[in-house]
Amino acid sequence: MVTSSIGIDIGGANLKYASRNGITRSVDFPLWLRSDQLAGQLIDDLAQLPTPGRLLITMTGELADCFLDRAQGVEEIIQQANQAASFLGVPLTIYGVGNRWFTADEARGNVECIAAANWHALASFIGGGCVETSDSTAGELVKEHRHALLVDIGSTTTDLIPIFAGQVATQARTDFDRLREGSLVYVGGERTPVCTLVDRLEWNGQSVPVMREVFSTIDDVRLLLGYSNESDSCETADGKPRDLFHAANRLARMIGLGHREVSVENARQLAGQVHLAAKRLIEEGFTTLTQQWTWLDRTTVIVSGHVNDLLPGIATNQPRLLSEELGEALSRAAPAYALTRLWESRACDA
Repeated sequence: MVTSSIGIDIGGANLKYASRNGITRSVDFPLWLRSDQLAGQLIDDLAQLPTPGRLLITMTGELADCFLDRAQGVEEIIQQANQAASFLGVPLTIYGVGNRWFTADEARGNVECIAAANWHALASFIGGGCVETSDSTAGELVKEHRHALLVDIGSTTTDLIPIFAGQVATQARTDFDRLREGSLVYVGGERTPVCTLVDRLEWNGQSVPVMREVFSTIDDVRLLLGYSNESDSCETADGKPRDLFHAANRLARMIGLGHREVSVENARQLAGQVHLAAKRLIEEGFTTLTQQWTWLDRTTVIVSGHVNDLLPGIATNQPRLLSEELGEALSRAAPAYALTRLWESRACDA
């Protein structure tokens, strides 16, 4: 079966796929270790999905430290994606901020527009510009969210995107500009090192400085607090199993202890402190944004991604969860799905 298009969100640690009719796939792929294998991974993953008539891509993986700079990262990702598209015999189209679309050759000359554009694609879809609003749940969702704050919490970062009158309100385009204004917060639900979130942890009535090493990540914290489940993966800070015992041991190491001194239950006390600190950092980004757009503290908050537990108590309205309105799978792959909807409605821009 041939589907009209498949959207692909190429991140530094994950590849996320979505078709127009809601079929999704999410695959762990450490780009910084295997950037030269991206084309093969794309081909293998796409073999598990309906045959596409076109590949649509957006990216954040150009920031992976295997690349010297963003320009090199964009070039390599485009080259690998184009190789996969050529193998499949389908055209490749790349999304750029401002709802602009590029061929592979055109994209190479528009690095600033292409780099880290997935947030803009998602916000443009949610804001509703050009997306039809009558034939689907997603269409109805878009119609209702003309003014909103979109909060997309992923494995590495949090995007805070103001949407006004259906359009992305911020003029920031680069990661630098978005970090400065508070709309990009480098806190996520899996990869963020604990030592970047807290300087000290309370243990047995004492405040103890943390070790500034990547002994533990927020994935251990969320696992201990029950926000994620154990798995067979060893994609952890120490390469050991992703289970409660080892998560507690990794977190205890942050203050120079281990499983002999810190039980799983006691480790949850440490985890709670780290989790709260992460939420506060995201809230700081929101506070910075409200200094520029005062209406944000009275608007609807829409939450996408798969880390809803890190949403701080921001704004005054009850948040709307894309996981409830689109389903868990589409919410996790929302930028990829947004590509397919924006592409099919691009004629509205004419």
